[in-house]
Amino acid sequence: MEDPIRNRVEESGLVQLDLSALLRERTLRDLDLAPQLWQGLAIREQEFRSWLKDLDVTPFEGADVAIHCSAEAILPEWVWMLVTSRLMGVARSVHDCEPQELEAMVLARIAEELDPAEYAGKRVVVKGCGLTSGAGPSMRIVERLQPVVKSLMFGEPCSTVPVYKSR
Repeated sequence: MEDPIRNRVEESGLVQLDLSALLRERTLRDLDLAPQLWQGLAIREQEFRSWLKDLDVTPFEGADVAIHCSAEAILPEWVWMLVTSRLMGVARSVHDCEPQELEAMVLARIAEELDPAEYAGKRVVVKGCGLTSGAGPSMRIVERLQPVVKSLMFGEPCSTVPVYKSR
């Protein structure tokens, strides 16, 4: 009689924190303010407020949104505040960044929102292979989890890089 197949990863008690899975649960959108510039140079408050009032926010519902200006223009702070105010209650989060930076911003926010108590005393493997977000989000996870975990590793359960082990 053969021994049944065992899932040794499951038996190990490792907790997997899959950053790419967390990101797949989110919708990423961007809003470019360049088309709202008067003569490609500046924002006119009255026209901008009118545009913003009529803006269809449906595509931004529940999304993480990157607000940016693709033109080389200096926008006053109130522009960013007005856009953020318009998206409050619609978007999940709003960020002042280029669209290619949004993934990192969202992952950093996810790291900040993690409940460290959920990982207290556990052996945690952070799966982040294949992400293009850079090191920032992983660094935030270390900051949040290292004080409470038994050990922290990066990679896959079959091949991890030890990051921290409590003594």
